[in-house]
Amino acid sequence: MIGIAGHQARKYHEKAYRRREVAVADPRAYVVGRMPSPHGEVEARALLDLLWLVEPRERGVLTLVCEGEQLSAIARSLWMPLGTAFSRLRRGRKRLAAVLRCRRNR
Repeated sequence: MIGIAGHQARKYHEKAYRRREVAVADPRAYVVGRMPSPHGEVEARALLDLLWLVEPRERGVLTLVCEGEQLSAIARSLWMPLGTAFSRLRRGRKRLAAVLRCRRNR
């Protein structure tokens, strides 16, 4: 009986692997770190829609900074002085904050 039970258990686990089943009751218990919000994609899409209300020159600098680029590298790649890049970033942040405030007050 023990041999039959072991054989059946191995067969079940092999089939579960092929079906890509998880052999634990709650697989989320093994996730390390913060779990993503199910609403994150919707919120990101809404923010991107609001980003289109910012001027294109300011939006370009703002999005590159949000992607983690250094402002000096952005200024070099866009062929502009560093001071211009700083002012476009500042104006872009101000406009985006104003758009978000208007949206929140609705």
